Amino acid sequence: MEALRPLISERSAADQTSIEAAYQFARQAHEGVIRRSGEPYITHPVAVAVILAELGMDTDSLVAGLLHDTVEDTPVTLDDIGKHFGLDVRRIVEGETKVSKLAKVAKAQNPDRSLSDEQSENMRKLLIAMTRDIRIIIVKLADRLHNMRTLAAMPEVKQQRIARETMEIFAPLAHRLGIGQVKWELEDLSFRYLEPAAYHELEARLRTRQEERIEHIRSALTGMRAALSDDLELEEWVDDINVSGRSKHLWSIYSKMNKEGKALEQIFDLLAIRVILTPKPLQRRAAPDGKEADAGRQERAEEVREKRVCYHSLSIVHSLWTPIPGRFKDYIAVPKPNGYQSLHTTVISPSGQPVEVQIRSRRMHEVAEYGVAAHWLYKQGGSLGEQQREGWLKRLQQLQHEILDASDFVDAVKEDLLGGRVVVFTPKGDTRDLPSAATPIDFAYNVHSRIGDTATGARVNGSIVPLSYQLQNGDMVEIVTSKNGTPSKDWLNFAVTRGARTKIRHHFRAEERAEALEHGHDLLERYLRKRSLPVRQLMRTKSLEDVADKLTGNRNPDDLYLALHAGKLTTGMVARTLVPELAQERPQMRPRPLPAPARGETDGRVYVEGVLSLAKRAMCCNPIPGDQIMAYVTRGRGYTIHRIDCPNMVRLLKDEPEDRCRPAAWNAGGEGHSTVNLDVVGADRSGLLADVLAVLVAEKRSPLKVEANVRGQTAHILLRLEVGDQAELSLLADAIRGVQDVQDVLRVGSKSGRAIPAGARLR
Repeated sequence: MEALRPLISERSAADQTSIEAAYQFARQAHEGVIRRSGEPYITHPVAVAVILAELGMDTDSLVAGLLHDTVEDTPVTLDDIGKHFGLDVRRIVEGETKVSKLAKVAKAQNPDRSLSDEQSENMRKLLIAMTRDIRIIIVKLADRLHNMRTLAAMPEVKQQRIARETMEIFAPLAHRLGIGQVKWELEDLSFRYLEPAAYHELEARLRTRQEERIEHIRSALTGMRAALSDDLELEEWVDDINVSGRSKHLWSIYSKMNKEGKALEQIFDLLAIRVILTPKPLQRRAAPDGKEADAGRQERAEEVREKRVCYHSLSIVHSLWTPIPGRFKDYIAVPKPNGYQSLHTTVISPSGQPVEVQIRSRRMHEVAEYGVAAHWLYKQGGSLGEQQREGWLKRLQQLQHEILDASDFVDAVKEDLLGGRVVVFTPKGDTRDLPSAATPIDFAYNVHSRIGDTATGARVNGSIVPLSYQLQNGDMVEIVTSKNGTPSKDWLNFAVTRGARTKIRHHFRAEERAEALEHGHDLLERYLRKRSLPVRQLMRTKSLEDVADKLTGNRNPDDLYLALHAGKLTTGMVARTLVPELAQERPQMRPRPLPAPARGETDGRVYVEGVLSLAKRAMCCNPIPGDQIMAYVTRGRGYTIHRIDCPNMVRLLKDEPEDRCRPAAWNAGGEGHSTVNLDVVGADRSGLLADVLAVLVAEKRSPLKVEANVRGQTAHILLRLEVGDQAELSLLADAIRGVQDVQDVLRVGSKSGRAIPAGARLR
């Protein structure tokens, strides 16, 4: 507590009393508990509160930081927290506690749940809770930061897992919230545990020339301070000018070296000069009517003053030292998505070395270092107002409703919200925040679904570009549309945002559904016309609703048409339900009895329209139990069953009278084995056949036939095997795919020896 007291000394007496009471409450709750490091457990919540105090968080956040583990690890309840410290503190502590407790409950209900699933569920709850009260994630970031500082006490496996999670989720979250000092430290600590060799090597290399760099930057600082302090305009406009050196963080250096393929000596901004300006407050001016100017006008004037002193300081720097072309970035006019504002320029110092200079106001600096905490929104309440809520938090809420699976949700957050970002402009000058590698298609759907659906081209900075062009920071993007334009499936190959990809897929699903409905309607209408039945009368909505209810369990005729299109129902079945008299006219097909099955083979019986019947399997697609099938009435030979995606069955459904193609299902009581032919496709190499056969031996399988040949650089190994059903075959295929250089395993027809094109790939 001694480390915390100096940081809260300027707070009100009531606030200090609340924080002291929370400390005593937490100390008593954690009495006797020791951390892995050997320290009393209370040192952890105190360290979390210290981090929150350094960020300038409100008193409720500090109290929640002291109490954040009490409900999960001790007999203390949320009601106890609310009773002693208020509802806001209870809400924050509850958000922290729910994350892990809900994951533990899910684990208890499903013991087979993987660690990854548990972590994803944990993270999902945290991210959802964050949208209700952003202080929950800030307390969690402080908790994670102290845990990372003391990670050395954990086993190596946990070090790797926690560091990976920190690098992928928590550091990007800190960046998204604009809390720079937490982001940098989380990244460097994660780097230390994820790649210790690279970390220590880079640290040693930086240390060898550190004194030389410090002397170089010290000389530059002296010249910079003198130039700024001697400027008369700055003397009039600002109260304070802080000029200091800044070291680039290890992970940032390592990432830049890898991304740009540069050596350490080619990184110019290992050390940089940071200029922080504190403008003088403007005197309030009276409005024309004699009244004092409103607060909004005053605020805008102060913002203009802030920018003016920054740009003026930039002109001083450029007049003092020569700027390097192409090394200037204006984040004041175009802030980063997390609110970061600053001017960055790289100049040649008097010693001939490149030096990066960052110029910002005091307010901009606080936003850069402390993010959300710098312009705290919780002075009078615990929830973000709609106007204050950041756009990406809204997107987080949308993802929550769109994606139910926890793992998919976390992946979407990492990809869409926490990855690298680019900021581009609409033709009207509005900004759009998109993921790195976003294209004009992503931009179009981000503006409006209609613009995306009708896009036919794009102009970036006035030049025509392909729709697959990767947008860069600052691009001005204009989408060319046409009333007749429609999405292309090719767009899915380069659209990167989940929103754009979802809308493109939705368009094609709607289009395919419309085509399926039309096809199902045409099939039924054609069947009825062939039999000279009153089409208009029979296909009235009321009649079809009754038939749909009987055959599909739903009164929507669309379900009837979709079932006809998919082959789940035949037009004959629908017609006989519409006109019961047709059932008596139906020709009775009496399939010829098949001989008894050979030993070890299935008994040949399947259900055809609900009746257990003898049937033989088509050699073209060789169906096995587990495949979706239909029966075809072969004249004089009874039923032949095909896979529903067999090209021959697709043709028969289209060309033959509907009565000859009938729904079928496997007899669950059938026993024995089925013969299948597999084509193992792989890169040609010595020993590939032996490795595939070794898998069969391990799976206790004896092939009936093996044949191998090579076409160019591709090897094909044809296997004939006996399997029980589709599930058993899939497991065997997965085992074969595990062999090095095996590219795929395909089912082939027993007669043609060619791969079945539709649905044949084993997954």
